[in-house]
Amino acid sequence: MKVKRFHTGPFQTNSFLVWNENKEAYFFDCEGESLNKVFDFIEEEGLNLKYIVLTHGHGDHIAGLTKLKNHYPEAVVYIGEEEREFFHNPQLNLSPYIGGREYVYEDSFKTVREGDKVGEFTVMDTPGHTIGSKCFYNKENKILISGDTMFRRSFGRSDLPTGNGTQLFKSLAKLCARLPEDTVVYNGHMEPTTIGEEKRFLSSQGII
Repeated sequence: MKVKRFHTGPFQTNSFLVWNENKEAYFFDCEGESLNKVFDFIEEEGLNLKYIVLTHGHGDHIAGLTKLKNHYPEAVVYIGEEEREFFHNPQLNLSPYIGGREYVYEDSFKTVREGDKVGEFTVMDTPGHTIGSKCFYNKENKILISGDTMFRRSFGRSDLPTGNGTQLFKSLAKLCARLPEDTVVYNGHMEPTTIGEEKRFLSSQGII
């Protein structure tokens, strides 16, 4: 699998285009509507964007979703089942505070939960940053898309609506316990890291 990072909005939230040898592609998170580079790359590489996947429902991860879905109407949108309301409630997705305007997504989508499959990725429930935060793990290639649950030597906030610090620490411990240490972690706001590096960091802080 190949992974390419894009920034599609003003806050430099990481979006990841991931594709396999068959040219089937996934796009994880979509902060804003600056998508021309994404469109151009997908066309140049001859990719088939089949999956649009949201790690959680905050505005800096979903505000470009409508434009992306309109460009690829056959792609299926996925979000955690606990966060369907984030698409319709700007007070939950925080778009007025993050982007300065309310964002509502009104197109089709599917919800996922622990153990579901999105193509070649397995869904992991990792609540804490938000109630329905999900990570997406590809076992064969040892790739984890972690959103705002796990950063490089850090982790997401838990003081926003539906967040919970106790749940977040349990989710971090879950990732460290279940995944190989050489798993590469692609996160929402920082450079990639590995499960091993974060396991050592979290242990040194007494979190796990």
